[in-house]
Amino acid sequence: MTCFTSCSKVSVPDFEQAEHLPAGGMTGKGLSDRSFIQVGRNVDRKQELLFWTGFSLFRDPWVIAPSSTKDRDGLGPLFNTRSCISCHLSGGKGPVPQEGNSKPTALVVRFGSGEDGLFSDPIYGDQLQPRAIAITHSSIEPDLLGEAKLQLGYQEVYGEYADGSTYILRQPTYQLTDLAYGGLDKRTVLSPRFSPVIYGVGLLDAISEQDLLAQEDIYDANQDGISAKYNRVPIAPSSHNTADFHNSVENIKGTHRAGIGRFGHKAKHPSLHQQVAAAFRDDIGITNTSFGTESCSAGQPNCQAASVIGGHQSVEIPDKLLDLVTQFNQLIAVPPARNLDSATAQQGRELFYKIGCESCHTASYTTDAEYPHKSLANQTIWPYTDLALHDMGAGLADGVNEYAANSTEWRTPPLWGIGARKNIRSENLYLHDGRAKTVAAAILWHGGEAQISQQNFIQLNKQQRNALLAFLDAI
Repeated sequence: MTCFTSCSKVSVPDFEQAEHLPAGGMTGKGLSDRSFIQVGRNVDRKQELLFWTGFSLFRDPWVIAPSSTKDRDGLGPLFNTRSCISCHLSGGKGPVPQEGNSKPTALVVRFGSGEDGLFSDPIYGDQLQPRAIAITHSSIEPDLLGEAKLQLGYQEVYGEYADGSTYILRQPTYQLTDLAYGGLDKRTVLSPRFSPVIYGVGLLDAISEQDLLAQEDIYDANQDGISAKYNRVPIAPSSHNTADFHNSVENIKGTHRAGIGRFGHKAKHPSLHQQVAAAFRDDIGITNTSFGTESCSAGQPNCQAASVIGGHQSVEIPDKLLDLVTQFNQLIAVPPARNLDSATAQQGRELFYKIGCESCHTASYTTDAEYPHKSLANQTIWPYTDLALHDMGAGLADGVNEYAANSTEWRTPPLWGIGARKNIRSENLYLHDGRAKTVAAAILWHGGEAQISQQNFIQLNKQQRNALLAFLDAI
């Protein structure tokens, strides 16, 4: 095997039997062929009952207010989808993005700029919301419309491994059509992002901030070619937020306390609670104590008018219900490892370290012993992520800055359970926009800081590539 880095000098840690349980006590009791939605092994009966209550709020669709279903009304006025599960089928990914002209569900289009990390489109805000509630009211003129449709296409990109084997990648193209409220600002750039899996997110929230920041190396002081950086993002107001458990860092423009981003494709949110709260407001149009105003701009007066006729005196999901949905997300089990003892998978494990994958996909942590949710505290876990931002090269750049994240930077996704996804009713797509149909294609798209590892992968022969993929399939 030819390596751009010196593979022989890379230390490969001894295999531990604990790797069979990648989430420690929060590993699932078995592998379902239908859903990722199950609780971890160390969740007690009381917590399990709350878990399933939260699941009902995650699963069931929200309706237009006012309605007789007060715990589940307030949809819109503009929205992407009616329920959480429609973007995270079976706890995995949502429906595949459709080519052609459509109103996407699980592929969210964020709006941003390459110049300002706090930029929002003056009319369309932070995110495309292609759907609108159907409403008849004298104050709503003209009719409320979804903001736009997405025109999605793919171009083929051809390449070749060192052994002569060929591959084809998909390069996506994006354009908005049927803009209902006028054109986009000339500075506005589209950043499509495909829904992630949600199992194990509670454990990612429970990693100590100190352990994450120990990996930060913005200026590559150790000269390994990897410049891990953590996004600095606002901590949204909340009556109780796990972001408050983690240490806070400097203010952002002097207006908000800031935390270390760990959720979202560009690490926009510092805690799971805030990620869930933002998804309720941005994706479903459900206001809450963290995000208390509808996403209607001054350029959408009919949306503003529709937002005040629903009958809610304050927010549309109270803290007690939002907490249940957050706890449901926290307690979803991670699938156990599969076939990890096989000789092929063990060879692939060695290659994973030797070609440099572990430089960003940090294998293991022990979660914070003081984390408020004791089922998640002090667990040895194997998520294979540093949750940091990395320059992934021009091929994956979206042209958007988001707080401290620039156009080429993306948060390292966790890899645990990645091979189990093909067994579940969930779309088996990879990377931030779902362009990669296979794990191999995702690796081949790596550039920037990850280009050495990508080139090392290209240099592997077919048997070695299959071994590496077998390891990723097993973890």
